[in-house]
Amino acid sequence: MRKKEQSNLADSPKRRFTLPKSHVLRGRRNFENLFSASKLITSPTVNLRFAVYPNSGDNILAGFIAPKKIGIAVKRTRAKRLLREAYRLNRHILSGLSTQINTEIHLVLMAKHAQLDFDNVQNDVISLLKKLQAQLVPHSSPI
Repeated sequence: MRKKEQSNLADSPKRRFTLPKSHVLRGRRNFENLFSASKLITSPTVNLRFAVYPNSGDNILAGFIAPKKIGIAVKRTRAKRLLREAYRLNRHILSGLSTQINTEIHLVLMAKHAQLDFDNVQNDVISLLKKLQAQLVPHSSPI
């Protein structure tokens, strides 16, 4: 049998560098709520759809979508994997944002096509996260 992998403990020498499941948006109802009342930010290869829920908690949950128009399941899975990794590497851009504005943020990164290059995806994800941060921070300041 395979040996069980260790958890994400700080003192663990074999630390897994993955996106925790607690940070991933899951469930049909969450996606329906997100798509019914959300805003859209676009880039050449990726779209970002987000919704802000006040007084719900201090979480940022992210989902990853590759629509069927992209192609076969292999291409869609690769696109989602690239989106997930680009978000995982750059989620620090939004760190502290939900506690700063005291809201819960649900966001979804959607691939536009299958011919994705990781560098382009990562640059687009960085720019989208910065645009999201710029849109959310002014709303929190009292006038």
